[in-house]
Amino acid sequence: MPSGQRAQWKGFLRFGEVSCGVALYTAASTSERITFNTINKATGNRVNRIFIDSETEDPVPKEAQTKGFEIDNGQYIIIDPEEISAAMPESNKTLEIEAFIPCSDVDDVYFDKPYYLTPDKMGGDA
Repeated sequence: MPSGQRAQWKGFLRFGEVSCGVALYTAASTSERITFNTINKATGNRVNRIFIDSETEDPVPKEAQTKGFEIDNGQYIIIDPEEISAAMPESNKTLEIEAFIPCSDVDDVYFDKPYYLTPDKMGGDA
């Protein structure tokens, strides 16, 4: 297990009747990635992102924001984060291997962000 790095996901890897606990880690670091800020050309100052109410034009603080789905022009169904969590399907956190294929058969789009699996101490059915 990599020291100092936190697993992105933990679960089980299953080969037929045999399963073992695994942890998924990102294989590429983003710590050396160059990031840019948005700058006001006229002043050279950094620009802050502020959310504005579309009708009142008043700033809306983060704690007053929520998610919604538009059902008609300007009419929304408000959805709380708890409702979104409840709508997510249950996962048994098991990666089930059904077959192995040659790497050349995998479309490059699936290699956008590399990951690797390591053994984990999660569970005891291995």
